[in-house]
Amino acid sequence: MVGPAAEVENRMLGDFRTEDERADAPRSHRRKDSGKSLIAMTLVVALFGVIGVGGWWAYNNVIKDYFVAEDFSGEGNGNQVVITIEEGWLVSDIADELEAQGVVASAKAFLNASEDANNAGQSIQPGSYAMEEEMSAAAALEFMTDPANLTLDHVVVPEGKRSFEIYEILSGYTGVPIEDFEAAAQDPEALGVDPIWFEGFSDRQVKSVEGFLFPSAYEFDETMTAEQMLTEMVKRFNATITEIGFLDKLAQIEDPDPDYDPSANENQTFYPPTNGEFKIQPWMALQIASIVQSESGIASDDPKIAQVMYNKMYINPYSHEQTNCNCFESEAIWNYGRLLNGEDAITSGENIDWGAVMRDPDNPWSPSAVEHAGYLPSAISNPGAAALESAVSPEANDYLFFVTAFDDGSALFAETYAEHQENIDVAEENGIQ
Repeated sequence: MVGPAAEVENRMLGDFRTEDERADAPRSHRRKDSGKSLIAMTLVVALFGVIGVGGWWAYNNVIKDYFVAEDFSGEGNGNQVVITIEEGWLVSDIADELEAQGVVASAKAFLNASEDANNAGQSIQPGSYAMEEEMSAAAALEFMTDPANLTLDHVVVPEGKRSFEIYEILSGYTGVPIEDFEAAAQDPEALGVDPIWFEGFSDRQVKSVEGFLFPSAYEFDETMTAEQMLTEMVKRFNATITEIGFLDKLAQIEDPDPDYDPSANENQTFYPPTNGEFKIQPWMALQIASIVQSESGIASDDPKIAQVMYNKMYINPYSHEQTNCNCFESEAIWNYGRLLNGEDAITSGENIDWGAVMRDPDNPWSPSAVEHAGYLPSAISNPGAAALESAVSPEANDYLFFVTAFDDGSALFAETYAEHQENIDVAEENGIQ
């Protein structure tokens, strides 16, 4: 699910002029004068009232938008975007690019920040910067004026790429054979993955480097081995996990249905067995982060989608009668299995028997099969910081379904399948589905 680019609206302030013209009039009887004076006073009060209301409206709807530059707060939303600055660009060019890529809310805010910092934007050097969406203009300026953040020669690994796609990217950039990456990936622990990420496996889970190759811009070249490159990506993943406090936050994730044990449900086989305990292992949260990364169209929805996944895993399906098992039910999972096997992905618009393929008991990547409910063999993508954060800080809700429904990538959520179908209709009306 791909989130589209946001529209940029330019507003112009018109030239407002007022003229007050008066004409002399003969006096009448004093009683009439009093009446006219009262009427005149009432009209004046009313006029000022109109001007006041109109002025307030003009300020909020025209003047404020024109003079006050729209700006984000903070240092970003966790979604990475690589900004490339070309030789000869002016500060205004940089500002326009940052706004177009969603890094800053407006070019004007960045220009203002540069002017307030003694025109610091003029010191920004050509090259690439691995930034985040929705940074404040001041934070973006500070980041780009720090020489340590400048990458002159780089390869970009976008968020959500699968391991085999990453091998193709790195091989195409460095010339190192794809087979070398595949061989290096056979031993994730040798690349720096902590063994804690493989604890609590059932016989369905497999050791994989999937999920640990952190998306970013890297200064790799043909002199490096595949093992060195993958090790650097795992190192970046480990640093991000530490910064988020990922492992420490696992214990804070709440059981959405404490009176229910998915392993005790005789109508399904849940992996791994819970042994009567609600415990989120690190690799479980990583799998959910990878699904969020694959399914979410906008970062603000990530925590909601993460909670939907926990709801699907741990809420009794027979209490709500909306799903057939404690399964993720994500189309992205089924397509991951196809891509892993060298097949093409199939979108939801294709005319196939989705019910049959999603519940195929012989396919380990069927996301709705009661024969292998629960967690997957591995993660299905390599998530960025925002998706990782959402998996350990989900936003409490009772939703079981969602669909991307708007141009900005945001989704509509539902507790019932009937509501979900209505949301799909909205998405189709908006041209999203």
